[in-house]
Amino acid sequence: MKIMIISNLYPPYILGGYEILCEQVVTQLEKRGHEVHILTSDHESSQDSPQVERSLQIFVPFSEKPQGFERSKRAQTAKHNYGMTVRAIERIQPDVIFIWSLLRTMPSPAKAAEKSGIPVFYTFNDENIAGYMKRALKPSPSAIVNWFLDSLITPDITLSGLSMAHTTCISQVTKNNIIAKGVKISSSKVIHQGIPVEKFPKRNNPYGFLHSPIRILYAGQVHDYKGVHTIIEAMGHLQSANELPLCRLTIAGTGSESYLAELHKKAEIAGITPDFKGRVPHDTMPELYQQHDIFIFPSIWEEPFGLTHLEAMASGLPVISTTNGGQREFLTHEENCLSFEPGDHKDLAKALKRLLNDEPLRKRLAKAGRETAITRYSFDRYVDSLDAELTAIVSSKV
Repeated sequence: MKIMIISNLYPPYILGGYEILCEQVVTQLEKRGHEVHILTSDHESSQDSPQVERSLQIFVPFSEKPQGFERSKRAQTAKHNYGMTVRAIERIQPDVIFIWSLLRTMPSPAKAAEKSGIPVFYTFNDENIAGYMKRALKPSPSAIVNWFLDSLITPDITLSGLSMAHTTCISQVTKNNIIAKGVKISSSKVIHQGIPVEKFPKRNNPYGFLHSPIRILYAGQVHDYKGVHTIIEAMGHLQSANELPLCRLTIAGTGSESYLAELHKKAEIAGITPDFKGRVPHDTMPELYQQHDIFIFPSIWEEPFGLTHLEAMASGLPVISTTNGGQREFLTHEENCLSFEPGDHKDLAKALKRLLNDEPLRKRLAKAGRETAITRYSFDRYVDSLDAELTAIVSSKV
């Protein structure tokens, strides 16, 4: 089967875990005998191969925030990307087109794909697709103008005309939220993502083992909505009450410079000295998990899923996490994790204190977490599901 994947980004440029996952999926599909071609943006990368075409554009670099709606930039990007997609389809002649992510590329690549008559398959890794919804008609001058522009002047920057007949979502939470924002994907299948568990072996220490000093890890993007400050505040709260043993906090990831400055200030006030590692290459993450004792994920927003949770769990680390997003579909409080309320540093402090002081609990959660990751969320299982969907779509077209 010849598969054409369309995505806004593709390694070596990485915004988050889903670009890494896309490359992993491509590699696995190729191992299964499929011919895979990738159409992606030229964003800060010159590394090309015969299988990767970087001719798409994004309307604003990911290192910048859009200055308002920027309709003209969106329209120019949509026009460019539609043409590039048409040309790529004509050159590749795929059996199926797999839409991975359209964030900042506009929906025009998907429109070109659907117009080609070739089966199109979407996976929604987050809720960003809803950002292309046509603005609703409301009784206000600005709303009327925006509705008119979206409907008649620049419909190419909206989802107008797309059928999206074959879609999957990475979690039920993601599906529900996309539907709630008006995107009609009620028939979308939920396929939970997976990790290559063999790359994340259980750490050499026994379940529940603590180094001295104790090593606590956060890994992910560093933005305020990720709630990293909650960890620092929780550790500071315990330290002020003389209830925090000697601990070392590692923060692996990059993000907002202003937020990083805020974290440094909070850490200084709390008397905590985190190790800010910055961006960590994904192939070195297994070693980082091996070096730590507890994984904390304090995200405030509703995460679409939780690949780093699964990596840490497979590595044998007990997990403390919020469970307001897609991660709640595999995390269960007191069974394979401890959960706490988003943004509540005192609740996190309570959970951390409990885990630090209760070795049997650490052992039980770590063991159950690893069992969850390796038995239910393997990467092979995930690719099996995607492969089956792609094959079924192509077969139904014949």
